[in-house]
Amino acid sequence: MEFHYTDLGLQSEHIMEDQFQTKYSQPYILRNQEAEYEVRSTVLVDGGDQYGVSASVFDKFEELVWMGNQGGHVTSYYGPNLQKYTSFQIHQTEEVRDILTLEKGIYCLTKTSLRHQIRRGIPQHTHKSSNMMDMQCLFQVNSHKFLIGGHQDKLLELDINKMTETVIKVPEDGCAVLRSGGGSLVACGSASGMVSLRDIRNPGKAEHTFRAHSACLSDLDMQGNHLITCGFTQSATVAVPEPYVLVWDVRRVKGKAAWSIPTVSPPLLLHFVPAVSGRAVALAGDGHVTLFHVNEAHESEYQSVFQVDTQTSQCSVMDVSSTSQALVFGDQSGHLHLFSAQHNHEPHFNNFSRATEFADPAPELPVVGFNDTTFQFSTVPLSPLASGSRWFNELPPDFFKKIYRKPKPIDPEVLKTMKMQGPIGYAPNPKTHRRNEMPYVEDNLDNVKKNDASISIQPIPRHYLKIEIRFNKLLPSDEDIIVNKTGFPGLESTMPNSYCNAMLQVLYYIPPLKATLLAHTCAKEFCLSCELGFLFRTLDTSGGAPCQASNFLRAFRTVPEAAALGLILPERAEPRADLVTLIQSWNRFILHQIHYEILETRKKEKELAFLAQKTSPPKPRINNTRQMNGQYEYQYNNDLEFLGPSEYEDELDEEQWRNNHDEGTAVTNHVQNESNDVPNKQPSDNEESEISQLFAIGRQQVNKCMKCNKEEERVSAALACALGAGEARGGFADLVRASLCARRTTPAWCERCARFTPTTQHGRILRLPPILAINCGGVTAHEKAYWAKGIQKDVPEASKRAGISKPCRYGLHCARPGCRFKHPERSILAPQCHSLKNSTQESNCVLPHQLHIRLQSDGEVIINDKTDSSTDRLADLNKHKKKPVTVRSEQDYHLSAVVVCVEDNPKNLVSYVRIPDKKDESRWFLFNDLSIVQVSPDEVVQFGSWWKSPCVLFYSGARVKPAHPDAS
Repeated sequence: MEFHYTDLGLQSEHIMEDQFQTKYSQPYILRNQEAEYEVRSTVLVDGGDQYGVSASVFDKFEELVWMGNQGGHVTSYYGPNLQKYTSFQIHQTEEVRDILTLEKGIYCLTKTSLRHQIRRGIPQHTHKSSNMMDMQCLFQVNSHKFLIGGHQDKLLELDINKMTETVIKVPEDGCAVLRSGGGSLVACGSASGMVSLRDIRNPGKAEHTFRAHSACLSDLDMQGNHLITCGFTQSATVAVPEPYVLVWDVRRVKGKAAWSIPTVSPPLLLHFVPAVSGRAVALAGDGHVTLFHVNEAHESEYQSVFQVDTQTSQCSVMDVSSTSQALVFGDQSGHLHLFSAQHNHEPHFNNFSRATEFADPAPELPVVGFNDTTFQFSTVPLSPLASGSRWFNELPPDFFKKIYRKPKPIDPEVLKTMKMQGPIGYAPNPKTHRRNEMPYVEDNLDNVKKNDASISIQPIPRHYLKIEIRFNKLLPSDEDIIVNKTGFPGLESTMPNSYCNAMLQVLYYIPPLKATLLAHTCAKEFCLSCELGFLFRTLDTSGGAPCQASNFLRAFRTVPEAAALGLILPERAEPRADLVTLIQSWNRFILHQIHYEILETRKKEKELAFLAQKTSPPKPRINNTRQMNGQYEYQYNNDLEFLGPSEYEDELDEEQWRNNHDEGTAVTNHVQNESNDVPNKQPSDNEESEISQLFAIGRQQVNKCMKCNKEEERVSAALACALGAGEARGGFADLVRASLCARRTTPAWCERCARFTPTTQHGRILRLPPILAINCGGVTAHEKAYWAKGIQKDVPEASKRAGISKPCRYGLHCARPGCRFKHPERSILAPQCHSLKNSTQESNCVLPHQLHIRLQSDGEVIINDKTDSSTDRLADLNKHKKKPVTVRSEQDYHLSAVVVCVEDNPKNLVSYVRIPDKKDESRWFLFNDLSIVQVSPDEVVQFGSWWKSPCVLFYSGARVKPAHPDAS
């Protein structure tokens, strides 16, 4: 392949000796009228017998030539031989006015629309607007902006990423030609002969405007500071084509410093040659092509002229490749002509063209006659395996076992009416199916019989599914487009351990917690409180753009407690982790971690203040009470525990009894007391943080030996409460109450009896938190069934244990699930079977939006989801007690956030957050990483579907204001 470049008009005798002049000729600039280009290919385009060619361009990224005809059809041709590549229709009636090639596809302009298609012919988008009336030209400003002009008083600036257009007012004659010379100016030519120069960065105002031709403008082009135009002049009442090209210097347009270059025929189209500075091509309507130089004084000596064979038709379009090795011309007869240099028979359209995608060739199989019996079919080769090492026809041995189909069981009506005569039974036909019809039985027939209604599996809504961002795709599909019209910032899930994004969004919309973390500063290297504050600050200033929690996740991986709890997932392998258990453990961990980090920072600040003042440290407070919301509440030690569901333990030795704490419990102080009063002996160095003031549940654990009546009490605080589906058979309020005031009987070591004795363990609530955090469990099969099917119908205990007359040794205090022994009738105060007769039976589990909790003086908790009936229920419970009971405190809680696990493949964690609008009306939003949509309140609290189960709940008190959208 030969490549010939110009010497920019230099004399060859100044460059080389005479012996090399015959070997290295100069193909572009000649001193005579010989043609520099010659025809290589001529094809009749698709639809050329009916329509002429109206647009033709070279592809800027591949070796393709694109053309469009007057019938709205687009065809592409590959290589110098013009091999047809793709062909498709973009409009039914309007002609193709202009074509623009981009890396992701092509844009075709018609009179009233702009069509985007990939090079293989698949349509992507069609843009139509009321502002597009008579479009003519298309110009690319940058990678995502276009300028569209036409015979109208509007110039459109289109953003193809946002698909938004900006209207620029222009004179009434419009803008029919848009060209740029590579700088910041773009030339806009109108049909009336006016040319305006506009700045690409601000095209709304014209920098310079001048008249190039007196009648009308035919074409123009720019290269650097040179502007060439051709058109018509007014002679009496007739517009006469001008037989020359006008050359303008855009730096001196005010002085109208223009000079003319005569051509063989009046030019109709103009185009600069990109490879040579100042070299241009002029095309006449009759097919005469003139190559000239705009800077030569005697241009006629350096012009090169050749003829395009148009078959007596008129040439309509022209384009020059980026390498200047090829020219393409289109005429009204439907032909496309490709020209290249004389000594270059295989021209390249681009310097660095990428490979064009072609269809896979069809496999060539041997041809065999139908009656040929000697052909061996094993000679036909198999195609290579795409994946794996075995073919589908290589079945395992299990598939070759003979297994008979299960017959349908005999109809019970037949068995009821059957009469036996010897070994043979006779029965009349019940006529439940047609004659000689016996359907087979499927494996899930038993499950089908249990459900009276028809089973219909509904698909999971799209905004609940896991979002996978693919960065290596060239074109975004409909599945990858994420819609977030709420204005709230999302969190990307591309990094490991991003399963906690749902909880991070919940914590971000808790105003007291957010204010505490934003105000926290310390000198610790990996402090989760500092990283959460930094993340919340990033979300505040993002303006709705998605953010990454990379700094927080990096610090999270360095915490040894998180690794010990199994909260850190591996980076490369994606294990099938139980997200329900994982997010609940993460909730418990993050609250404790922030609490201790705040206390540690406060302790260091006190030490630094003490060293600075060189005085004795302040004495600790002796008074163990503090005033809160107008009432005096107990001050608890900073040893926090985690309220979990009651579990039955068979045997515990003395050491296990001393360390018997709930899940996540820190070491606490055991205080012995024979009375039932709340102990006032607390450590003198007790401290509370802002986290414990928000989430801590004051709790007193009482362990009583059933033999000697010895009691041991322990006061602690818990930051979260864990539910157990086995705690109560009633509604959600009974389940929360049974989890807060856990009561169980278990064998434990008694120091007074010096042996294992039955011990009653029950808790008393001393303080209600402003924000109640609840872990829903959902780990065991019984708990999953509770959330999936809701409240089960109550079955009388006597009918369950019929035939068992032996009494249970623990009597009323038995907590063993499924105990087979007889139990006495339990009063209404039993926490595990509380008020079941009056409870409403539901078909699915529905969470209450509001909880009314009353804390009595004896530590009992009354919870109801209806505030109007709480007074009657309280009186009904207190009438069985001997001592008068008063209400210590009461509070209304509203559901503010829910973290939900979506049972899909893979599983996904999403969160519901209640955010009020400017009118203080509550609105619920679903946060799924980058996807944020508004949902109804009923969708938040319903969990009867098989694919959705709750993980973490947050109930905020009436005094805790929810996050306002303006605050973020």
